[in-house]
Amino acid sequence: MKVAAVIVSYNSSAELPRSLGALRALPLARIIVADNGSKDDSVEVARQYTEHVLQLANDGFGAGNNAAVATVPDADAYLLLNPDAAIAPDDFARLVAALAEDPKLGLVGPMMRYPDGRYGVASGSEPSMAKEWLAALRVDHAVPAGVKRALANSTLLRSKIKMLDYVAVEPSPETRPVDWVSGFCMLVRADAFRAVNGFDEQFFLYFEDVDLCVRLRAAGWGVATVGSSVAEHTESTSTGAVGKNQLYRDGMDTYFNQHGTRVQRLLAKALRKSPV
Repeated sequence: MKVAAVIVSYNSSAELPRSLGALRALPLARIIVADNGSKDDSVEVARQYTEHVLQLANDGFGAGNNAAVATVPDADAYLLLNPDAAIAPDDFARLVAALAEDPKLGLVGPMMRYPDGRYGVASGSEPSMAKEWLAALRVDHAVPAGVKRALANSTLLRSKIKMLDYVAVEPSPETRPVDWVSGFCMLVRADAFRAVNGFDEQFFLYFEDVDLCVRLRAAGWGVATVGSSVAEHTESTSTGAVGKNQLYRDGMDTYFNQHGTRVQRLLAKALRKSPV
């Protein structure tokens, strides 16, 4: 399988050596960095690792990925990786194997591990405004970690309450279908990506990965997490400096405007304007 890798950078010079260094250890046809108008020396750093560096206006994460993917039209799949993430060869191989073994799969992703060893949310069930409001009110912080693990390990409860997919973050032997996979690290089949015209560039940052997965599933492609594959994520890149919380809520509002019910749209708009 011919795989090209894409990193979209924005003021990411400190993170790029690790992510690009990890990519150089993989059997890739090409590594492309789409730089979204960085003010630091991200472009110069990127050129130390690959000659394929695009200098773009900052039109968003999805737009950067779309531009980079278009430069490698003959690839079989694209590995999309955040600049503050890294994946090892064995974990990458498990993603490729999962995609190769099931021609109906359009996109797969790994589990997410932070530098301190904790695991984070790398996939989930279809977004709901109940989950968004609970998160905004920090209700989930009141639930002990042990209780979360017990809920995640209950197949029965997870089949009844889809929101519990969000607490199933530990590695496992299974490749399981999910509604969406995080854009921090995903391997997407080229035919599937082209079939839905890639990322929707109406999303600047956040929820463009969820939207992509929703449209892939609507087009008949499967979306899954490979439980035996893990990628590292520091989650420390440039979003904090440009107002992560507001960017997140802007993306959420765009998502529910496109995919939500009338009530969800109203709740999303209210949360977007809320001080909590």
